[in-house]
Parts: sequence; C-alpha cells; structure tokens
Amino acid sequence: MQRSPEEKVLLLMSALAFICISPFIFIRLASADWQIAIVDSVISIVMLCFFGYVYIKREVNKVRLAMSLSFIAAILIDILFKGPDLIYWLYPAIIVLYYLNSQKRALFISTSSIFTLAMLLVYKEGSEEITTIIVTAVVTNLFSFIIFNSYHKINQKLLGLASTDELTLTLNRRALNGNLLALVSEQSRLESPVCLLLLDIDNFKNINDKYGHIIGDETLVAVAQEMLNQTRSYELLYRYGGEEFLIAPFKQDLASAKNFAERLCTVIEQHTFPSDIKLTISIGIAQYHQGDTVEQWINRADSALYKAKTTGRNKVCVNDVKNNE
Repeated sequence: MQRSPEEKVLLLMSALAFICISPFIFIRLASADWQIAIVDSVISIVMLCFFGYVYIKREVNKVRLAMSLSFIAAILIDILFKGPDLIYWLYPAIIVLYYLNSQKRALFISTSSIFTLAMLLVYKEGSEEITTIIVTAVVTNLFSFIIFNSYHKINQKLLGLASTDELTLTLNRRALNGNLLALVSEQSRLESPVCLLLLDIDNFKNINDKYGHIIGDETLVAVAQEMLNQTRSYELLYRYGGEEFLIAPFKQDLASAKNFAERLCTVIEQHTFPSDIKLTISIGIAQYHQGDTVEQWINRADSALYKAKTTGRNKVCVNDVKNNE
C-alpha cells in the first residue's frame, strides 16, 4: 500500500538523523567523552525506533511530537555536559520543530527550549557570548515562525484550489484520491464500519438537452448544495465526475448508510431546482472490507450504482460482496 507524504518525510528524517548522529558516537568514544557518547547512542536508538514504528504502524501524529522533543532534549543535555560549543545543533532543530508541528506547538516548544537553554548557559558561563547565542536563537525562532506561518497560509490556499471542484465547490477527484488512501490506511488498523456512497443524477443529459448547459450547471450546483445540507461535518462530498458525486467516509454500517441514502433520495425527489426542474438520484453503497484497495472499494460502489440505474433509478442498491468471494 502506498505511503502518505507524511510517512515518507518521517521515515526519511528518522533515517537521516540516525545516519548523521551515529558517527559521532565513535568520535566521542575515541576521545573518551563517555557522557556525550551515551547521549548520542540513545538518540540514535530512539531514531531507529521512530523509523520502525512509522514503517510498521504507519502512524505519524505521535511520532511528530516525540521526535521533536527527542531532538530538543538531546541538544539541551549535550549543552549541559559540554557547554555552548554544541549550541549550533539548536538552530536546525528549531526549523525541524516548525516543519513537524503546528505553529503554536512549535512556538511553545522552541520558546521553552530557548528559555531553558538561557538558564543553563548563564549558570555555566554568564558571558556576553551567551547573550549573543540567546539572541540569535530567538531571532531564528521568530524568523522560523514568520516563514512557516506564511508557508502554511499559501499552502492551504493552493491545496484548497487544487482540491476543490470549480463549479460545485465540492471536493474533487484529486482530494478524493488522497483522502481515501488515508482512510483505507486508517481502517486497516481500526477495523470499524465505514461506507462509501456513489451518487448519480438520473437522466441528467435530458436536462442539458432541454434547458441548456447553463441551467444544467446551475442544477448541478443546487444538487450539490442540497447534498451538503444533508451530510454531517465529517462526511465529505466529492464531485466524482460529470453528474456523479461521492460521499465518504460514512462511519456507520451498511444498514445505516442505506437508510441515510434513501432519505437523501427522497429529499432530492421532493426538492424543486432552478427553472422548476424536478429530478431524482440513484445511489450505490459499499462498505469497506479489510484488504480492500481504494479502487476495489469504489468499484463495488459503482457496481451497486449500476444496478440501481438499470433496475428503475431513484433507488439505493448495496454491494456487500467481499473482493475475495
């Protein structure tokens, strides 16, 4: 199963941290610097553990924070033992903090670390050089906050544009592919019931032919809005293509999903759309089964939708057949 970008970043960072830190173990041992050698050994082992955890469990949220705290703790311990000579490791660590964490969390951790560092260095040295070190660390922290704040805002705008259907303002196929991949990865661990609903507007071509594409587009937008009104905040609506839409995740079992879909069909049938248009929808439902790929899950819902379309339309059909059956 394909790994998410977050998994790949954490795997790469933990591997690089291990590769970069491990040689210092032997350097410290060669110079009989036992304390720092132990610290470097511990942090190297911890990085290997992070790598193994992400590789096997495929969870990233806990590792983000744990890795950040490990970096900072190792640096502060090294400085406590060796003095300000190892301060230079703090600067890249601050940048890593902002990359791995939310900005509020990164700001809190980095500010707390700099304050702790100031206490350690003043206690050990108390010189003007320490003031310069603290000031540059604070400046690095502020610049990192400003830069990553701007980066996240721009990135969110770009992601919004890239993941939104221009006409209906629902999510698009690009967003669907990424979100379903993450959902399947999550379900492989949780094994909780979750369904996917594939919806199609019945005889939509007739609307375009009779009223024109402008009215057809207005109708699509209105249908999408009515569907959004019926879904809950954690159920996402995607425009799957043309007049097809998809709702996922529906985190209930197949029976509950079918009840919801039948109510949605009734709401759409009773609604009056632009130019006094009346229409209906057909819905196919498939529940996720362990071992499903995204394509297999969608194909089962598509098979159920095809059955609904070919057996009368304005109805709901389900496909609960596992792929290995």
